[in-house]
Amino acid sequence: MFLVKQILKQLFLPPTFWIVLLVLVVIFWRWRWARRALLALTLLIIVLHNGMVNNWLRYPLESRHPILLEPRGAEPYDAIVVLLGHVSSPTALTPFPSLGESMFRRLDEAWRLYRIHPRPIIVSGSQVPPLNENRVACDYLVLWGVPSDHVISEANSRDTFEGALEVRKILQAKGWRRYLLVTSAVHMPRSMLAFAAVAPEPVAAPGDFTVRLIGGGLFPSEDAAEKITTAVYEYAGLVYYYWRVREWKKDKG
Repeated sequence: MFLVKQILKQLFLPPTFWIVLLVLVVIFWRWRWARRALLALTLLIIVLHNGMVNNWLRYPLESRHPILLEPRGAEPYDAIVVLLGHVSSPTALTPFPSLGESMFRRLDEAWRLYRIHPRPIIVSGSQVPPLNENRVACDYLVLWGVPSDHVISEANSRDTFEGALEVRKILQAKGWRRYLLVTSAVHMPRSMLAFAAVAPEPVAAPGDFTVRLIGGGLFPSEDAAEKITTAVYEYAGLVYYYWRVREWKKDKG
């Protein structure tokens, strides 16, 4: 099931999705609908890659859970759970792994919350051979000043839902229940859906906000192209997770 999901994700998300549609238009070019579809597809690409439209798409996701400025208001809680994001592999000029932008912001938010009220930090997400992404994230927290015995690695999960299941095991083993859940703001609705169902009681503590108050650009841009992929993925992921949570509850019985 996980492999099928990964294949479908690559097929139905930009830019592959646009390429597939363009290929279909070329194949059926003799048909009138294909020529009309090309015009509609061109307009759709231009609109969706507009910075302002991108903001409108991401705003409902990122505004659902506000930033947790004062975590003491969420007390009592036992831990901070931060979901793994992208870690860059070593390159010829940087011979060591580094954090992607969203992962850096997630860890930075977890570190900020830890400084206010120190609680063990669970880093949830699998390693991708040959780069142990989970270990890289844990090492950064220790480097920033979190004691190593306060950093717990959960490296068995391959996606957010599996992360909720694995974190649940850790919480039960430790006798913990309430915890802060840190991830990117755009990813928080789907994360809360999974964690609230599987491993209650999460408190949303989003970081990595990307919606701009003003502007966003009128013309298509590389930044907008990247963000439209993220937004579409999260909306599709919400639909999928509603079904997955329902099936999980049905199996639990």
